[in-house]
Amino acid sequence: MSTPSARVITSITTEDIAQYREALCAWAEANGLVPRDVADKPGITVERVGRRTVIVYREYQRGADGKVLVDRDASEAVTVRRSVTQVETLAQHGYPEAGPTG
Repeated sequence: MSTPSARVITSITTEDIAQYREALCAWAEANGLVPRDVADKPGITVERVGRRTVIVYREYQRGADGKVLVDRDASEAVTVRRSVTQVETLAQHGYPEAGPTG
């Protein structure tokens, strides 16, 4: 059985996150994400994978003390790629969806 390919529906850039932070935080929480743990770089995508719509993002990794881990060599936060099935859409939270891309 082959793995279905993903098709990007919406790309949310760092600039979008800054401009629509309130709506995006509400959307993230409704979909089980913790907004403070979602890295704003490189952005967030909403993708169609088979019959599912998933949110793909980078999550900050935290130490036992709750602080974001930093890669000293790269001087940037340590993140891990994550994805979750979308339960509520961006439009339900007032984010202006541009429609399908790609």
